[in-house]
Amino acid sequence: MSFSQLLRGFILISPLAILLTAGNILSVKGFITKADIAAISKFLFWIISPALLFRNAFHIEGGLAGHLPFVCAIVAAALATAVLAYMIERFIFCERTARKVALTTAASVRPNTIYVGLPIVESVFGSSAVVLLSLYAAVAIPLYNLLSPLTSEIVLARRDSLKIFLKNTCIRIAKNPMVVAPLCGMFLVFAGLKHLPDGLDKALYMVSNAATGMSLLVLGASIDIKNARGAILSCWREIITRLFVHPGILYFCLTVAGVDLSLKNVSVLVTATPTAATLFVLARGIGLDGDHAAELTVITMLLSAVTIPVWIVLLGV
Repeated sequence: MSFSQLLRGFILISPLAILLTAGNILSVKGFITKADIAAISKFLFWIISPALLFRNAFHIEGGLAGHLPFVCAIVAAALATAVLAYMIERFIFCERTARKVALTTAASVRPNTIYVGLPIVESVFGSSAVVLLSLYAAVAIPLYNLLSPLTSEIVLARRDSLKIFLKNTCIRIAKNPMVVAPLCGMFLVFAGLKHLPDGLDKALYMVSNAATGMSLLVLGASIDIKNARGAILSCWREIITRLFVHPGILYFCLTVAGVDLSLKNVSVLVTATPTAATLFVLARGIGLDGDHAAELTVITMLLSAVTIPVWIVLLGV
């Protein structure tokens, strides 16, 4: 691996690193307090992120029926990764804390598809490959946005009996705006609605634009950089799953499905991106360990400066 490839990895994640650093500095200087973090996280969970998810789900481009093997490979890889992450935590490492298992399972299928994936694709493959990214995003974004909170809610639901378990799971899912929002968007598309009212669409666009920037600032304010070594030790299983296992499983599924090489390379490289900042919002919103989610997001983002060039070499692009 050449120094130029490693340098390119650092350049690709620099905008996100700047926002994380800014949030951390604001926290250290006392400008952002713990009360501020809690309030902003609540606003992100209930207002900003649902607006983003609803609008993205509604604006999915058509034509996916002609790429059925590709769609099946994306779905199969995500489901296999989530199940594998759950099995490893629950039965190999014997983790008994449901909230820990739920967070690990959610993190396994939560790549930063757009805000890290888009600049990586443009830098590595050129602007013409953005069309391939759009096809991937049309399948992956709604899937990951639904699968991540859904698996968390299922893991957290009580299992006193099958009836109570199903009832509790459905209630938790119905109360989660990060599940309901994309479902509503997709329902309107399937119902035949072609366009949102112009004013509503622009309003949702303006609100959703704040999602990633605010999430990254709050993430930076929540993480203790001095405990980076401890964070790596506590997150190492999630780090390996996010940066290597999920993209590795997807590579296998896409190869078996006979997907075009260019589309396969774009999809795998985007899936190998760090944990999405919305994992922190999800964790805070449903009572998981928000600090652990913040650590995982920051550490995978830092490590991706090395792992992304590694995937570039492995894919031969």
